[in-house]
Amino acid sequence: MNKKGFTLIELLAIIVVIAIVAVIVAPSVIKLFNKSKNKSYDLLIENIRVAGENYYQECEHGDLSDTTKYGHLACSISGNTSNVTLGKLVELGILKASGNNNSITNPKNSKDISNCNITITKVVGEHSKTTFNINIPEEECFNN
Repeated sequence: MNKKGFTLIELLAIIVVIAIVAVIVAPSVIKLFNKSKNKSYDLLIENIRVAGENYYQECEHGDLSDTTKYGHLACSISGNTSNVTLGKLVELGILKASGNNNSITNPKNSKDISNCNITITKVVGEHSKTTFNINIPEEECFNN
């Protein structure tokens, strides 16, 4: 007699083999996902730093301080310091949105961080070398 199909023992053996493979592979996949989230986070921090520098330079040497032209998006510099939210940088097109609805999202937990406020300070050093300190309150912005 020709029986077609698998016996219960054969099906259980296949399930056990699949489970063993999953147990072996799962930690590697989880590690890979976490590594990519950390890399995305590092890239976002670097992009915020570059956008902060560009914003300050546009405020200082461009026309971003013109309230008649830019309205609520216009910037101001107090001393050598300017404050701006990540959302404003997105609205100005200086920082690319990472989430839906033109928002910036934390790559580690997918929460909206558009309201995160950064502080940009211009530092003129020796031989008139200009650098920028970008203060990103990581505790406030990324650990919520």
